[in-house]
Amino acid sequence: MHKPVPLALLLSFVGISSGAQAQSLEPGGESFTLSARWSQYLHRTFGATRLGILAAETAVDQGLGDPACWDDSATSYVQRYARAFDRRLIKNTVEFATGALTGEDLRYRQSRSRSTRARFWNALQSSVTARMPDGTRRPAYTRFFASATTELSTAHWTGQRIQTVWLLQSMGWSTLDQVQTNLLDEFGPDLRRTAGRIWDAARNRTRIGPATVRDRSRP
Repeated sequence: MHKPVPLALLLSFVGISSGAQAQSLEPGGESFTLSARWSQYLHRTFGATRLGILAAETAVDQGLGDPACWDDSATSYVQRYARAFDRRLIKNTVEFATGALTGEDLRYRQSRSRSTRARFWNALQSSVTARMPDGTRRPAYTRFFASATTELSTAHWTGQRIQTVWLLQSMGWSTLDQVQTNLLDEFGPDLRRTAGRIWDAARNRTRIGPATVRDRSRP
């Protein structure tokens, strides 16, 4: 699979620039304890919603034939899903272990701005930066290391030759996946509220419609 090397480098530069500036964050932010890390690890790895999304993503990969070493049979779908879960397990485990050592906090925090542009930028920046215990940001070395470890340790599953360009491309896709996840976390509540209002309006209109017809049919 061909992957966006320039975009990976660009996003990494965003993270490095943010880290160099050492921007101050909320001084009273909650500390990311080992217990909290473990709870987040379990949720991100084994949560029912996460497993369901992984199943949907695997179905898309199945339809696209990605990777091409497996066909479109039901057995291949199970194989794709198992490998996708294994990759998630490796990546999340490495992030948990190295994060506990470095103190990096990779949790996403929604923007407090009402500006769509600012919220989008927050999601983008958070995909390549991490919060530190002293309240500053720096490049998300833990996330980069976990992505590289995952790619290198699973390349033999599909017969992929380990090359520098391929590794950068793979990390580029991993970064894009994180951007997508952050955008869903940022704008997901808004989309759910909008969908809820549309649903309520549709239900009310359905209820009012028959009642209006009955009223008009009375003499």
